[in-house]
Amino acid sequence: MNQAPLNRSRNDKFLLVLELPKALKNTYDNVLEKPYRIDPIQFSVFGSPVPAVSIPDISVAFGGQVHKTSSFSRPAYNPITLRFLVDNGYTNYWTLWKWLNLFNDSKTSSSPIVSPLHPSFNKSTPPLLTNSLIDYVSHFSLFSIDEYNNKIVEFKYTNVFPTNLGEINYSNQDPSEINCNVTFSFNQLNVNLLRDVNKVSC
Repeated sequence: MNQAPLNRSRNDKFLLVLELPKALKNTYDNVLEKPYRIDPIQFSVFGSPVPAVSIPDISVAFGGQVHKTSSFSRPAYNPITLRFLVDNGYTNYWTLWKWLNLFNDSKTSSSPIVSPLHPSFNKSTPPLLTNSLIDYVSHFSLFSIDEYNNKIVEFKYTNVFPTNLGEINYSNQDPSEINCNVTFSFNQLNVNLLRDVNKVSC
């Protein structure tokens, strides 16, 4: 593999594309006076970690010594926290608020997922173990891009749902842009190489 010494990826070259869950897409927002967007949303994020990937080993004692082998399993990923800029209409903050609110409504302290009126409600089975959650989770992709804004690699997070929407710190001594953070839990992370820069001419 040949690589020029100056060929390096940059921390500030990335793009986040978020797909809203079906349960949110199927609702009409009375405040915004329109349905939620069908198209994926591109967030102006300025910080997004890609978690470490681990398939740990296990130790097996045999004959007075210890043999190491792969566990062939992945531990659960830690939640990922994204930092984003709040737009001037608070639309992106509001959208994340509404999604998080699906899991526990701030007014009623309930959720349609665990409501007896939900078609798949089952008293004996937790909602996380049924198909009732599928409409409330989604996926997003974090793309690493090159200096020409071409997508190079995709980090795709699946079965994503928000667990925390960060605080906003107002201050009359700070005129900078408002930023916030949102924490997502997810089940899987897949990596796709989209472009070989050694084979594509600029």
